[in-house]
Amino acid sequence: MKKSLLTFFIIFMFSNTWAEDNKSKDCFRVQDISGWNALDDERLIIWSPTQSKPFLVTLINRCPGLTFEQSLVFKSTLSRTCSNTRDTIYTEDMPCHIKSIRRIDKERAKILVSAKNALVLDVRSLQEWQNGHLSSAKHIELMNLERDIGKILNYKKNTIMLYCQSGNRSEQALKILKTLGYTKVINLGGLLEAQELLGEEIVKS
Repeated sequence: MKKSLLTFFIIFMFSNTWAEDNKSKDCFRVQDISGWNALDDERLIIWSPTQSKPFLVTLINRCPGLTFEQSLVFKSTLSRTCSNTRDTIYTEDMPCHIKSIRRIDKERAKILVSAKNALVLDVRSLQEWQNGHLSSAKHIELMNLERDIGKILNYKKNTIMLYCQSGNRSEQALKILKTLGYTKVINLGGLLEAQELLGEEIVKS
């Protein structure tokens, strides 16, 4: 009787643990990674062919060694990595604990990779800018864009990412920049959309 109860208890605990580990988690098998791209020292994009979509991996702690792509090693339970703090990336012998994993579409992955060397431009009013803007953004009001274009001449070959409050003014700015010869221009939409997409802080100035 005791042996049966012990067996039941072990099976019950394992089932609960397995269910908890697999509940609402995006996962990829470690051996199935075909490539990855570090966005910064806290985020990277993983490519998994069998899943057909990329994954955005966010870390709990900063991991500067992510810039050394050849040194990245995933260690995970049951040979798969999920949004689980027990899943760890080792790079340059430094443990980097995984905070979350989210499956994203290819277009978002492309924007995130492009953002590494991009100019983020806020085209809202000065008051809106002072009330809160993305930490990496530069500011030129839409109505002054053509007049102040000299401020971003050095970025003509770079990707330029625009945002405003709702996406309307940034769409107008996109059209202006394209007529001025800027070909790599992306409208991120409103401030909150841009923040969610790029994973940046909103700061005041």
